Parts: sequence; structure tokens; C-alpha cells
Amino acid sequence: MSSANRNEKIARLESYPSAFIAACLEDGHRRMDAYASRKDKWYTDCTLKCQNSDAGPRAGYAVTMRVGLPVEDFQGPTRFDLLRLIDESPKPVTLVIQVDEPEPTRNADSNFGGQYGHICNILGVENVICNGAIRDVEELKSFGMQMMIPGTIASTAPSMIYELNGEVEVAGMKVKAGDIIHMDMDGAVKFAPEMLDNLLTSAAEEKAAEDETNAIIEKAKTLDECLRAYEICHARCHPPKAEKA
Repeated sequence: MSSANRNEKIARLESYPSAFIAACLEDGHRRMDAYASRKDKWYTDCTLKCQNSDAGPRAGYAVTMRVGLPVEDFQGPTRFDLLRLIDESPKPVTLVIQVDEPEPTRNADSNFGGQYGHICNILGVENVICNGAIRDVEELKSFGMQMMIPGTIASTAPSMIYELNGEVEVAGMKVKAGDIIHMDMDGAVKFAPEMLDNLLTSAAEEKAAEDETNAIIEKAKTLDECLRAYEICHARCHPPKAEKA
């Protein structure tokens, strides 16, 4: 796929909110049945909060990093290596950071910040998801970056990279390098890049059906009309499954 074609499809994906994309992917209505429950680890839980409410829905290709406390004599990848991976990745990039530390230190060590974040942004990182703290949020927002994190801190502490572009799990979402992640104020959901075309088709069909249902809801005034509107909405969201031959 050319970068121009890829960018056009990502832009179309970003016209939908994350809850809508998740609805298209999950088991049910005019959907793709990609996952069935929270146990499938396709989306983040409520432990992370988006920091840039002005950014709107975002989508990007995952570059992953697993970090933690320094380990003596362990020669892990470097942040120079990370910059090279970001440069090689399809754009835009969502950097996904799994912090392998117990909660007290995970929430007290900054894993991403202003100057390095600016360099990453120049190379294509537009979004960051991390299960630990980061800092310099206002500076990162000035680059237009979206961040989904548990919180911010003022200080930092020594850490090291254990692995780059391996599978990570952050806030209940498992991510592989190259996965596409869609995120906004409601959370994040991932899917494989080969699903993009089918997802865009499903999203367009679902948006048309949702618009029809919303028109019925907006006209409802009485209890009976509200009950009928919800009946139509529920039937659209939970149609009977076609029996397998």
C-alpha cells in the first residue's frame, strides 16, 4: 500500500470515534466478530486516561517498547534503536510502552517526556500509550500528540529498554508491532492492518444504520415511542446470527 493510500484510509478511520470502531470489531450486529469479550484483549481498560481532549480520534501503526528497572549486565536495545524503528514504521506511529515494574515504581517513574518525545514526533509518533507515568504533557500536547496514560509526574528515574517491537500488554490490550490502534477519550482498540479495508466498509454501513436509528430516537416523545426506538436500536445491535451450514 502506498503511503498516500495508507494516509487516506487512516484519515477515514479517524472520522469515527473509538467506541464506534470497537462496536464494528466486536461480536454482534453488522460487525466483523473479531473479538467477543474483554478476555480477548483487544481494547484498553479504564486505568488509562487520554490527556489531549482537543486531538480527537486518532489512529496509528504500533511500535512497541517494553521497559523497566535497570538490570545489571543486561545489554538491551537503546533509544537510538527505537528511533530507527520509528523511522522505518508505517506512519502515523502510535508508540506503545509496557512498563514492567511493580505499581509503586511504575507510577513514580517517567517513561516518556518532552525533548525525546519531540524527536519521536518529528519521526512520525503522533500518539503514545503507556501503563506508567510520563511527564511534560503540555509540551507534548503542543506538538499535537495524543497520550493515553494513568497519570503524569514531574520527575524521572533510571530505567532501561528490555525489548523493542515484541508483543506487549498495556491496560488489558495486547499489541503487536504493526497493529493499528484507534484511540480517543473513550479508550483504545487495536486490530491487524489487513483488516483495515473490511473495517472501513463495516464502519460506513454501520454509520448509515446508526443514522437511521438516531433519526427515530430524536423523534421519540412518549414512553411507547421510546420503547419502540430502543427496540429498533437493540435489534440493530443484536440481530439473530445466521445458522452455519
